[in-house]
Amino acid sequence: MGAAFMTGRSAVAVRKGWQKPSRLYGWVIRTVVCVAAVAFRNPMDTVDLIVWGLAALAFAWGVLSVLRQKPPEDLTRRIFPDEP
Repeated sequence: MGAAFMTGRSAVAVRKGWQKPSRLYGWVIRTVVCVAAVAFRNPMDTVDLIVWGLAALAFAWGVLSVLRQKPPEDLTRRIFPDEP
C-alpha cells in the first residue's frame, strides 16, 4: 500500500515539475512488483482483488494528498513588521 501511495504522490509531483520522472518510474516498478507478488503465491482469489483495490485507493489517496496541499504560509509580515 505504501508503494502505491508514493506512486500517486510522485505522479502528481512529476506532472507539476517538482520531481524527475525517474523517481516515478522507481515507485511504479515497486508497486507493480508488490502487487504481482500477491498474485504469484496462489491462483487469483478474493484476497488478491481486495489487495489490488486497496492499492488503487492508496494511489488515489496519494494523488489527493499532493493536490490538496496548502500553499506555504507567507510569514514576511511577522518576521519583518512595518516600522512606523
